[in-house]
Amino acid sequence: MTGTPLAVEGLRKGFADRGATVQAVDDVGFQVREGEVYTLLGPSGCGKTSTLRAVAGLERPDGGRIVIDGTVVTEAGRFVPPERRDIGMVFQSYGIWPHMSVFDNAAFPLRVSRPKVAKKEIARRVESALAAVHLAGYESRMATRLSGGQQQRLALARALVRRPKLLLLDEPLSNLDAKLRQAMRAELASLQQELGITTLFVTHDQDEALSMSGRIAVMQAGRIAQEGTPREIYQRPGTRFVADFVGTTNFLEGTRAAGGRVETPVGALDVASGADGGKTGEQVLLAVRPEAVRLHLSEPAGTPNVITGEVERVMFVGECVDCHVRVGETVWVTRQDPGLTAASGDTVWLELPADRISVIGSP
Repeated sequence: MTGTPLAVEGLRKGFADRGATVQAVDDVGFQVREGEVYTLLGPSGCGKTSTLRAVAGLERPDGGRIVIDGTVVTEAGRFVPPERRDIGMVFQSYGIWPHMSVFDNAAFPLRVSRPKVAKKEIARRVESALAAVHLAGYESRMATRLSGGQQQRLALARALVRRPKLLLLDEPLSNLDAKLRQAMRAELASLQQELGITTLFVTHDQDEALSMSGRIAVMQAGRIAQEGTPREIYQRPGTRFVADFVGTTNFLEGTRAAGGRVETPVGALDVASGADGGKTGEQVLLAVRPEAVRLHLSEPAGTPNVITGEVERVMFVGECVDCHVRVGETVWVTRQDPGLTAASGDTVWLELPADRISVIGSP
């Protein structure tokens, strides 16, 4: 484990709640590779922030082991305080000091560090950190005169100025408006790649996780439900929770049949993934993303995996249209080209490509 930027084993943390103990983190373990962004993704209360705070040393866990760059910082009988963990951290609220200039905000961690850092070295490091986040030339400006995006970058510079082994990001973009958040997402990802700093990122925002991460751990009720690359998490979810939380998904229950097919209430469907992993007669859950569904205005001849439905509503959202189609008792959500001419009440045919159907397992 020596040299691994971050390794977490068997982490547990409970909190008292009305006389009972709520297990916020329950046997969580993962490793973060050199230079990657590893994201803990999940809804409120899933344990992601408690896990990050334990890594930071802001929470003392009930059990488990945390190793940062080969040094054990948490285990039974050992607890290294936050200031000795060689980490940088950016919180949801940036914590920018309004009475200080940009330079003084960025320099603060070095001025209070032990051992003391020489003034020339502080100036050199601050200049380098501000340049890295594209704030060179803003040194004398008061922090309150910065935009929201600039304050976010200043908080990042303050975290980087100590040259930490590990950067912890706790919902750093959640206070920005939607358009700025999207812009800062791309900028933060670019900065991380440019600096090559190992990062543990916590967010509930699926778009942030998918676009910025090397790997994602989706958390549910204090545990990791699935770990994988963004593409794996999105295209091949391992559980119903993961499929439902990460993006929009159409679900269909079925039974495994011979020949790589699944019998469903809308007919037998060919599936390309997971077809050989179970036994005939096993109950399974199929998941199909809206953009994977091909909508036809007339019945396609000789095409497999086609079901018939009636358009309930069509919603234009700019780059696409969300077309909701009723198939029996279920409404399917499909994402189509904005030029789609279907209207409510039209009969349409939905093609479900076999390679775009995820077989999750028993429902």
